[in-house]
Amino acid sequence: MSKNFRSSKSACRRRLRKLHPRSPLLTRLLRRVRSWFGSYGRPRPRIEIDRSPAKAHHPLWSVIRRSAALLIVVGLAVLAVQQRHRLAALASYLQGQIQQRQIAAAPPPVAAIAPPPAAPPKPNPLRPTDYGVYAVVEDKSLAELQLLPGRAPDIRVAVSAAFRVPDQAGLPNGHPKFIVFRRDAVTNILERAEVRIVAKIAREFSAEASGKKPATDDAWVIRNASYPFRASPVPDNPEMYELHSEDPALELPPGRYALILKAQSYYFSVNGDVTDPRQCIERIVATSGTFYTDCKKP
Repeated sequence: MSKNFRSSKSACRRRLRKLHPRSPLLTRLLRRVRSWFGSYGRPRPRIEIDRSPAKAHHPLWSVIRRSAALLIVVGLAVLAVQQRHRLAALASYLQGQIQQRQIAAAPPPVAAIAPPPAAPPKPNPLRPTDYGVYAVVEDKSLAELQLLPGRAPDIRVAVSAAFRVPDQAGLPNGHPKFIVFRRDAVTNILERAEVRIVAKIAREFSAEASGKKPATDDAWVIRNASYPFRASPVPDNPEMYELHSEDPALELPPGRYALILKAQSYYFSVNGDVTDPRQCIERIVATSGTFYTDCKKP
């Protein structure tokens, strides 16, 4: 086979040279053909495969390896138990260092600006600060009422004993409201109260004096003519309650009155010209007793 290949190779060269022996293109082509035919037919290197059996390991090798790993783990556990205090101290030290770094890296706290102190609330002019009984003047201010001497008469008694009225400014209108401020109001609040007429003794009739004025010109009595009032609690103070008329349209005529709270009487007056005949009374002293009657002309 190699002889035939060589003969065909030489024959091909001769034919190509006859075509044009000095052509550069032909020279390059001959070189390529020569290089191709030169590599053809050469023996290729053989790849040898090692088919020898693998070396067998010692049968105790796996047991030794596992035992060594177990001993290493046990040794580390024993070391950790023995050095647990040092490890805990080291962990706390590292944690403290981390916290210090975080605090150092944190921005400085901004000082909080305290708000300006709130102005104290203005006192309510309709809330008294001292215990007592007060009349509300045009829903703007309070006027304290003075306590009359003696015990308030029973409603079945027509006229009380004579007394002098205190010198006190009157209310501007006949729509009174009252504020009662008492220590015992929490447990002893009134459900009802009443306002009675205070009449002046204008004249006195007796066997010694007929139609003359009494010895004193300042003699007054409480009559059993009354106006009912109701009580309601004050929301912001359990020791206070308010008194108002049962009839919202009530208007007391000008004159003098007494606010009756159980056995106590508190005096007040309503400014204006007195036209109510019940505000004036005449006393008749007879042998059979003392009698009172309305004045014909107040």
